[in-house]
Amino acid sequence: MSKETNGIETIHVVSQTHWDREWYQDFQGFRARLVYMIDELIDHMEKDPEYKHFMMDGQTIVLDDYLEIRPENRERLQKLIQAGRIDIGPWYVMPDEFLVSGESLIRNIQKGMSQSRSWGVEPMMSGFVVDIFGHNSQMPQILQGFGIDNAVLFRGFHGDADPSEIWWEGADGSRVLGLKLDEDRSYSDFYFAFRWPFFDRDDAYEAHKEELIDRAVAHMAFKNRRTTTTVGIGMDGVDHVEIEPQLPLLIKLLNETDRLNVTFIHSSLEKYLEELRSKLGELRVYKGEQKALAYNGVNNWVPENTLSSRIHLKQHNYSCETLLEKWAEPLGVMTSLEGRPYSAGFLNKAWEHLLQNHPHDSICGCSIDQVHQDMIYRFDQSRLISEQMIKEQTSFIVDHLNESELGGNQAFTVFNSSSFGIEGVIEVELLLPAGSDAAVALKGMGGTSFRLFDHARNEVSYQVLSIRSGSANKFRPYRELPRLDMVDRYRIAFAASIPAMGYSTYTLEKYTIEHPAPLAYSAPKLIGPVRHTGSMQTDENTWNNGRIIVQVGASGTIDVTDIRSGHTCKGLLVFEDEGDIGDGWSHIAPVGNTKVRSSGLQAVISTVADGAYQSTIRVQLTLKLPKGIEAGENGRSSELVDVPVTTYIDLKKDDPVIYCRTSITNTARDHRLRLLFPAGLDAEHYYTSTPFDFVKRDVRVPDQSDYLRKPFEVVPHNGIVALDDGERGFALYSKGLYEVSVRDNAGRTIALTLYRSTHKEVLSDGSDGGQLLGQLDFEYAIRLFAAKKDSRAGLWKEHQLYSAGIKTINRKQGKQYRETPHRREADLPLRKSYLTLESEELILSAYKQADDGNGYVVRIFNIEDTDGEGVLGFDRPLLSVQRVNLDDRLLDELTVDGSTVKVNVMSKQIVTLKVNFA
Repeated sequence: MSKETNGIETIHVVSQTHWDREWYQDFQGFRARLVYMIDELIDHMEKDPEYKHFMMDGQTIVLDDYLEIRPENRERLQKLIQAGRIDIGPWYVMPDEFLVSGESLIRNIQKGMSQSRSWGVEPMMSGFVVDIFGHNSQMPQILQGFGIDNAVLFRGFHGDADPSEIWWEGADGSRVLGLKLDEDRSYSDFYFAFRWPFFDRDDAYEAHKEELIDRAVAHMAFKNRRTTTTVGIGMDGVDHVEIEPQLPLLIKLLNETDRLNVTFIHSSLEKYLEELRSKLGELRVYKGEQKALAYNGVNNWVPENTLSSRIHLKQHNYSCETLLEKWAEPLGVMTSLEGRPYSAGFLNKAWEHLLQNHPHDSICGCSIDQVHQDMIYRFDQSRLISEQMIKEQTSFIVDHLNESELGGNQAFTVFNSSSFGIEGVIEVELLLPAGSDAAVALKGMGGTSFRLFDHARNEVSYQVLSIRSGSANKFRPYRELPRLDMVDRYRIAFAASIPAMGYSTYTLEKYTIEHPAPLAYSAPKLIGPVRHTGSMQTDENTWNNGRIIVQVGASGTIDVTDIRSGHTCKGLLVFEDEGDIGDGWSHIAPVGNTKVRSSGLQAVISTVADGAYQSTIRVQLTLKLPKGIEAGENGRSSELVDVPVTTYIDLKKDDPVIYCRTSITNTARDHRLRLLFPAGLDAEHYYTSTPFDFVKRDVRVPDQSDYLRKPFEVVPHNGIVALDDGERGFALYSKGLYEVSVRDNAGRTIALTLYRSTHKEVLSDGSDGGQLLGQLDFEYAIRLFAAKKDSRAGLWKEHQLYSAGIKTINRKQGKQYRETPHRREADLPLRKSYLTLESEELILSAYKQADDGNGYVVRIFNIEDTDGEGVLGFDRPLLSVQRVNLDDRLLDELTVDGSTVKVNVMSKQIVTLKVNFA
């Protein structure tokens, strides 16, 4: 409490319920409770005008869940909402802040605010994130982008009487007023002080008034040690709790005593904020990410290992976000510019399914098994909608290519959703009529019978990686029944040039194969087979792609050398396994924590593909791991089980990135498996990507042995970990993996968690759902870089391309059977770019239609520590480019120059543009 403050004079009692949609109970069980709770709330508010306010936990999805069961109560509920007695929004769901993308966080608030306005009110303007497992560094900027100037916070702070009012400053300098809830009872302080102790007593409050006042005196002393002003908040609610109908009586009793110098009023969060703002003095400033280890507090802890619980959920989410953000939305813009209606309804539904998996107890993997089974369905629906739209969008382009430029040939089109062009080796799948190519029909010829040409009729050499013969390819002509082609699926690699946010088409010229007639002696009619030879393999266990050299050791580890700099990293890809007796929230090692590493094993090393453009190395290991945990949980089992591990390593010509895929058949229980990458760099700091930021972290961890809980051992990231010594750098890319640490050892070893197997579940006997038994697949990549040449933004954009990849659509010879009603003239060029972003610092986050259907939204951001600038180029003249906030409110107008516009973006800033074409 500041020296100028004599104590809290007014407490705004805010009634609410913290509603986890699913957690220790399945969704339908929780929904039944929700329906009964809202039924009672409506009935009681209609009868008792003294029960003035209620807050719906800052999320609108509870209204949808309720009305699906009680549609007849919509008007009654709407009347209370419009009267200002029930506050809704601004979130759709209360998400985790590290396990979802920055775009997901923005779309979540956008949907919550839109739904709030559909009820005829403005949303509650508060960043209500009371039970999130730490807060990312860009949340203040995101909130301010919606005009929200405050955040209600709990976890992620030191505790020990933190001030209840703070400034929280984001990475870019944006500030919001932080309402810091106390470390003990957080969003339930009023409930635990006054309701909970009297729960099962008759005539609770009046009959025990003296005890009630004693508790009030103690409670106010507790709050006065934390306040900076004379106004405070009392949170009247807790997880999934119903209302207290006697709350007006309770407040009346508290206000009648002369032992308290405070007045309690039944209020709302916004009314509390209105009074609070007028009383603020100098406040402590908290900067950036808030994920501190809790010094003390009953509930004041950040579950760190939710980053790796039920990792398959995180991988599904990452894939769905990538499909929507990097493909379905940008392709929707590209095709709408060519005459196809933008698929807003479909894409909104895909986002809705996806966002419903983002509540912290869902995406964090710390709920009961039924909850996480339900999530798979939602991920599937989001994915299937996106995949269908992507198929239709890419087919729309391919179906309407200029037929004269194709020359009647089979073709395939490669799409690039990045804001920069691709110049390098790519891998695509070709669909050839079954048995039509020499590689299948005449294997002894040792080649293919087709030539490949780019859009300008330049012949392109290629390498066949694999062939799958006799595969079914289904299609459904519009107004017709489904049909089937039998095809051979060829995977080929070649050096491609694909423009930014666009496509390029390649044509195939095939030779006809005529087999000799029976008893004939003539040879097949075939103009010499097409052969493209070459190899990256320099000896039995060494490969050189022109940029990097990879040597595979006997135990399956690899040594990597950057040819340009001479920088070598040795002993990469060690698997390390340890016990885990924890749960969805926490990794807990048993006392007897036997650790198993792969460094002493004998690997089987194979060359799966080798050629001029791509080599694939397969490394097979068998880990012998303890079967589980011994009785009493003091150590790991003495019985061992085999856990097969297969890693594929792809090298592409002149590409500095090493692409890895690991497949594990998990047969062991109660353990954590990590991959180790000794960077071998003398670095004091490292960086990890989080939503819209590249966070700098110390390698050395301070001594926190006197804290309530054990020190953190891992940190969050969403795909990039990088460190350097000022000259040489090492970056690790991954897809859908979020838990990592950099060890304070001589090697500065990066430890990437692949998965945790756990049995325990909240308020249950546990299940095998969290053990993740069976096949698990992981994707990651290694990148050695030059610290002075390769910028952080460059690494981020490289990772974006790695995550998104490319899309390929085949076009067979002859008549085209279109599968949708969307038509236009078949005059599209074989190659086109729709958007470019020329900038060293700026990164594209979104390209989509504006929510009001008027124009398009381009969102860019800058992760660098310095201001950046760039030029956005489009495929047609611009009418206007406006800078808007995240709520689509106009900020200013930019000057356009034909089809380009220059953009300046400050360090760590997120900028949203609304684009209209002439």
